[in-house]
Amino acid sequence: MAHRLEHLNFQDVVIDKLTVHSFEMGLYLAEVDFDGRNGYIIGDNNRPRPFYSVSQVRQELAAATIKEAYLVHASAYDEMIGQGEKTDNRLIVPI
Repeated sequence: MAHRLEHLNFQDVVIDKLTVHSFEMGLYLAEVDFDGRNGYIIGDNNRPRPFYSVSQVRQELAAATIKEAYLVHASAYDEMIGQGEKTDNRLIVPI
């Protein structure tokens, strides 16, 4: 399931949960739980819409009400040679 930004940024929209996924090179993808459907925000090309800061995500959704918001960042350190089994090393921070 996916959501379009132009359908979300309204005063009567209540987003239950916003999860901003942080990737390398200052790239962020936003996942929202809205109207019982969970999915990424997509662009005109029907692919996940990139954001370049958490502030940009906030600005783009400024009119909507967001109940919970989190920033998620997965570390690449577990990919180093000689490390044990891969574990969930995500850092989840309320924003």
